[in-house]
Amino acid sequence: MKESSSIFLATDYSEQVSSAERYAFEFAKETNSLITVIHVFDLPFNMPSDANAYVKETERVRKFEMQKLKLHCEVIMHSLGIKVNEVNWECLVLEGSIAKEISKEVESSQPDLIVIGTHKTKGSISFFENSHSWEIINKTNIPILSVPKDYLIKEINKIVFATEFREGEISGLKYLVDFARKFNSEVIALHINNQSSSSELEKINFQEFKTDILDYINYDKLSFQVIHADNIVGGINDYCITNQVDWLAMAHSKPALLKRLFQSKKSVTKEMILHCEIPLLSLPDYFPGNKKEIDSTYKSTLFKDNVND
Repeated sequence: MKESSSIFLATDYSEQVSSAERYAFEFAKETNSLITVIHVFDLPFNMPSDANAYVKETERVRKFEMQKLKLHCEVIMHSLGIKVNEVNWECLVLEGSIAKEISKEVESSQPDLIVIGTHKTKGSISFFENSHSWEIINKTNIPILSVPKDYLIKEINKIVFATEFREGEISGLKYLVDFARKFNSEVIALHINNQSSSSELEKINFQEFKTDILDYINYDKLSFQVIHADNIVGGINDYCITNQVDWLAMAHSKPALLKRLFQSKKSVTKEMILHCEIPLLSLPDYFPGNKKEIDSTYKSTLFKDNVND
């Protein structure tokens, strides 16, 4: 993140995003970042048909939504014991489709981070396929932090970066390490092997990946682990729980890894990851570097973008 960072917080006032709201304000205060709180609203169905009356009513609704959002932010800060002048914050209300309007604003303002709350659909888990969260992830090229409901704010001591040894992940891992330095956090690059390849081949693959990464990233708190699990999601989730991980990070290639993970027919594993009590940081492939730079640095071709969408 830049020295002077900016954070977008998307809210719909629902219970599911309350933890994300609190986390974002605490995070903004801790990092001395500007936080822009965004609410996207719909106009009432019974809007006037007359053009002038329509414009006046639209402005009235917009002012009402702005007042409501400012009051909501003040309530959040009060609940956290934060004075309104202790955080650099602003409000923005937009009318239209949530994902579309937020994506347009992101494209215009280029924040460093977007914070959202997770939502689940009734009866089935389709968080990364049908929710506003996945839409925003899929439409933007900015890191997105999804904070689960009821998440309790705590220090970021340990971060897991789930990797498939893809070229596009490398600059994201470097970005994550640069972020971790600010908090003196440990970073674990974790690979889940769910293939039938021999253990000897896995060791060779892992060692080549590790060597290439360490030539590109220098951080004494960066480590690497490979574990076997029949299911990738279950393996990541179990590791995070067992090792008391604070953040989980993944790079995605619109929408290679993240969406594919949730296409398993085993709904139990979907439930497990969606009830995970840690934030998930989604990083676009090659963020924030460029492919040409990575190609010239990353020597191995064995793992380059080997995801089958």
